[in-house]
Amino acid sequence: MTAEVVLPSARLGDRRSLWSRQARAARRSLPKAVIFTVAFAFFALPLFLLVIDAFNSSATVSFSLPSNLTFSNFTNVVTQGGFGTAALNGFILSAGSGAVALVLAALAAYPLSRFRFKGRVGYLLAVLFVTGVPVTALIVPLFEFFRTFGWLDEVVPVMLLMAAFATPISIWLVKTFLDNVDPALEESTWVDGASRVQGYVRVVLPLMSTGLLVAFLLDFISGWANFYIPFILLSSSSKLPIAVTIYQFFGSFGSVEYGRLAAFSILYSIPPAVLYVFTGGRLGGSFTTGAFKG
Repeated sequence: MTAEVVLPSARLGDRRSLWSRQARAARRSLPKAVIFTVAFAFFALPLFLLVIDAFNSSATVSFSLPSNLTFSNFTNVVTQGGFGTAALNGFILSAGSGAVALVLAALAAYPLSRFRFKGRVGYLLAVLFVTGVPVTALIVPLFEFFRTFGWLDEVVPVMLLMAAFATPISIWLVKTFLDNVDPALEESTWVDGASRVQGYVRVVLPLMSTGLLVAFLLDFISGWANFYIPFILLSSSSKLPIAVTIYQFFGSFGSVEYGRLAAFSILYSIPPAVLYVFTGGRLGGSFTTGAFKG
């Protein structure tokens, strides 16, 4: 037997070839890295300035590093101005409208996904068109409608109106997930004597838990950030959601309490962020294996 001898020059040539390939890969990835860095800075810089101002008791329109960090802005926001009541109102409106929109979407998505009837495509296009109608174009007739029925400054009618605006996009989302669930799964329950409704509720909806969670999360965030509808239709300070109470940091003659506004913005962003973090594992999942068509 003869052992193969690798010359030092051959090893050096292999290393040079590896270094050359790595250099070419680095040059190709350089534009992507630059674009990513610029995009990251575009979003991260304003967030950094917001955090710094939140801990600066003398924050102004001109950015400046605080001499010492303080939590006074956060304590002032939490202890003054009914922050807790406003946050609770915002949660009730957001969660309530999201739940109502999700139920309506689940009811509407089933026939749109499982049946083929005349006008189905037109109805879907109409639902898609409604999602693009701005609330500002409808607020005047809606205000008159609420005033006629005595619903102004009432939380439940406002919550139902927010659910109405959130339902169209929820229908599209739920239908998209429902299209990917094999009809044979619910048909097997019919053989065992279950009705169509029982098969949908007991088999299909649990398989669509990820899609339902996505729809509810989007509806909740949309309701949490909704400023215009509660601002127009609610007048009592005890009923205003947190999205509306942000105006209290804008004083007269254009003066703004920048430190408290920054602290309020951070606290305002916590609930959607926490909700996303706790549901992130499920949002990244998939349906049960074998539940897809094909």
